[in-house]
Amino acid sequence: MKSKSQQWVYFTLLVSFGLLMYSLLISYKNLHRSSTLLKDLSTEQVTLSYYANHLNYTVKKNQSDILQYLSLHNNLDLLNMQEAQKKIQSDIKKLKKLTQLKPNFSKKLEKTLLTIEKRAIGYNLVQQSLITAVNSHDTEDIKDALIGFDMITSKFSHDISILMNEVKTSLTQQISILQETNQQNSLILIFSFIFASFLIIISVYKFHSANVKISKQLLLKEEAQNGLKNAQKQLLLYNENLENEITKKTQELHKKIYSNFLSGLPNRNKLLEDGNKYDFAKMAILNIDKFQSFNDVYGEEVGNVALKQTAQWLIEHVDTQEYSLYHLGGDEFVITSIDRYINNTKFIDFIQKLLNEYKNVSFTYEDKSYQFIMSSGITFSGENKMLAYADMALKDAKKKNIPFSVFEDDKKLERSHQEDMEIQKKLLYGLENNGLTSYFQPIVPVKETTHPVKYESLVRLIDEEGKVIPPFKFLDIAKQNRVYYKVTKQVIHNTLNTIQKYKVPCSINLSLTDIKNERTIKYLYSVLDEFDLTELLTIELLETEDFDNYEEVYSFCMKIRTYGIKIALDDFGSGYSNFTHILHLPVDYIKIDASLISNIDRDLSSQIMVETIVVLAKKLNVETIAEFVSSEDILDMVKSLGVDYVQGFHIGKPLPIEDQLSTTSIA
Repeated sequence: MKSKSQQWVYFTLLVSFGLLMYSLLISYKNLHRSSTLLKDLSTEQVTLSYYANHLNYTVKKNQSDILQYLSLHNNLDLLNMQEAQKKIQSDIKKLKKLTQLKPNFSKKLEKTLLTIEKRAIGYNLVQQSLITAVNSHDTEDIKDALIGFDMITSKFSHDISILMNEVKTSLTQQISILQETNQQNSLILIFSFIFASFLIIISVYKFHSANVKISKQLLLKEEAQNGLKNAQKQLLLYNENLENEITKKTQELHKKIYSNFLSGLPNRNKLLEDGNKYDFAKMAILNIDKFQSFNDVYGEEVGNVALKQTAQWLIEHVDTQEYSLYHLGGDEFVITSIDRYINNTKFIDFIQKLLNEYKNVSFTYEDKSYQFIMSSGITFSGENKMLAYADMALKDAKKKNIPFSVFEDDKKLERSHQEDMEIQKKLLYGLENNGLTSYFQPIVPVKETTHPVKYESLVRLIDEEGKVIPPFKFLDIAKQNRVYYKVTKQVIHNTLNTIQKYKVPCSINLSLTDIKNERTIKYLYSVLDEFDLTELLTIELLETEDFDNYEEVYSFCMKIRTYGIKIALDDFGSGYSNFTHILHLPVDYIKIDASLISNIDRDLSSQIMVETIVVLAKKLNVETIAEFVSSEDILDMVKSLGVDYVQGFHIGKPLPIEDQLSTTSIA
C-alpha cells in the first residue's frame, strides 16, 4: 500500500503533466486561431482593397466613357451608363456586405462606406441631370451638368480613397494586435512549459526521496524484525537457563554491593561486614591530598582515571597474603590486617614506605602527566571504632601537615575530634546568626610616611558566649563542610562595610579556591558593581603555590583592576613560583613571607633575599610589605632594606576597626 508521501508525489506529477499538456493545447489553439485570423484579415484586406479599387475604377471609367462619347457623337451612350451604374451599386453592396460580416472593422469605416453609398445616389442624380442637359441640346446646361458631374466624380473618388486608407489602417492595427497576442501566447507557452517541467523535476526528486525514505524504513523494519527474532531466541535461551541467570545476577548484585564501581576493590560495605566477622588488629586509612582540586582542574573523567590508576598501583604493592585492601570511595583507601603477630612497627614502616613510593610515581593519561601525595591515619585499637579512630588520625595528619599519624589510646585524638565537632556546631551557628566578624591588622608605611595606613581584614568567629575563635580552628572545618564560600562572603561584606563607614583602605584575602568558586566570584562582582569606594580595596592572593592555571588567575586580576582595586601577592619568597607570578600577574604589592622576616635581624641569608626582592620590586614598580614584624630589631632591619610597608604584632595586633583607628602608630 502506498504511503501518503507517495500518493502526494504521484498526484503532483499527474497535475504537472496535465498542466503541461493543457498549456500546450491552449497555446496551440491560440496560435492556430491567431494564424487563421491573420490569414483571414489579410484576405479581407485584399478583398476590400479589390472592391474599393474596382469601385474607383468603375467611377473613373464611367466618367471617361461619358466624356469620350459626348465629344465624338455629341450624345450619350445610355446603355453603357446604366451598366456602369449597376457595377457601382454592385461594388457598394459587396463592400457593405463584407463590413457587416466582419465586426472587426471600425465604426469610422462603416461611416465612410455610408458616405460613399449616399455619394453614389448623388452621383446617379448628377448623371441624370447630364442626360437631361444633353437631350435639351442647351450648351450652357450641358456645360453646367459636366462641371457638376466632374465634381461629384472627384468627391466620389476621394471618398473611395478615404475608405481604402481606413481599411488599410484598421486591418494593419488588428494584424499588429494579433501579432502581439501571438507573441504573448508564445511566452505563455514557454513559461508554462518551464513551470510544468520544474514541477515534474520537483516531483521526481520528491518521488526519489520518498523511495529512499521508504527503503530506509523497510530496512529498519527488517532490522527490527530480525532484532525481534533474535530477542525471541534470546528469550527462549534465557528461559531455558533461568536458574543459572538468576544465580549469575545474584553474584553480580553482590559484587555491586560489596565492590567499588571504579576500582573493583572491596568497598565500605565489605569493610564493615568484614569488621563484624573478623577482629582487625591493624587499620590504616589512605587519602590522596588535594584530590578535589585536581578533580576541579582536570574534570571528573580524568579524576576517575587517576583513582583507577592509584587503585591498581596499590593492588600491585600491597601483599594480599598479609593485608586486605579496600576502596571506601572517592580518594580514600583502607588497608587492614587480622594478623596480630605482625609487629605494629612493621605495619607503620610498611605504610610509610608505601606513602614514600607513591609520591614518586608519575601517572599519565592521554597528554597529561601527574603525581599525588597520600596522607594516612593508623590505628591498632578500637574494635568496632577502628574506622573512626583511623579517620581521626588521618585528620590529625592533615592538620599537622605530616605524612601519617597514629591514633593513641590516651584519647587525645578523640578529644581533638570532639573539639572539631564543637567548632563545627559553633561555625554553623555563627553563619546563621552573624557570628563571623572581621578583625583588622594595620599595615603601616615606613618609607613614605604620608601614605595612609592600610588594614588587613582577618576573620574571627564569635561564639554564643562571646568568645573569639581564631581562623586556624575553623577554616579547615568550613572547607570540610563545604561552607567555606559563606565565610568568604561574610569577610567581603564586613570589609566593604568598614571601608564605606570609615573611608580607610583595607585588604581581603582570596585563595585559589575562592577564585574557582562560582558562587563566591559571582557575589564579589555583584557587590563591587554597587560599591563606590573600590579604590580603597586591595585583594591579597593566597595559596600562590597552587596556581596552575595562569589564564584563569590573570583574567580574574584584570577584571578586578577594572574596578580600581589593587592586587597583592601574599607569602612572597616562600617558593620559586612566586617570582614567576610577579612577572605574569598585574600586581601592585608583594607581601614578603614570614619565613624571611621572622629572623631577618639575625640571618644574613634572609637579609640578602629580602634586599633582592625589594630591588626587583622597585624595578617592576611594585611596593613591598614585610609581614611578621615582631620586634624593634626586625623593624629597623626591614626599614634599612627599603621595604615600603610593615605588618606584625610589633606594629599592631588584629583588633576591631574601632580600636585600631585611634591606636595605630610606629616608633
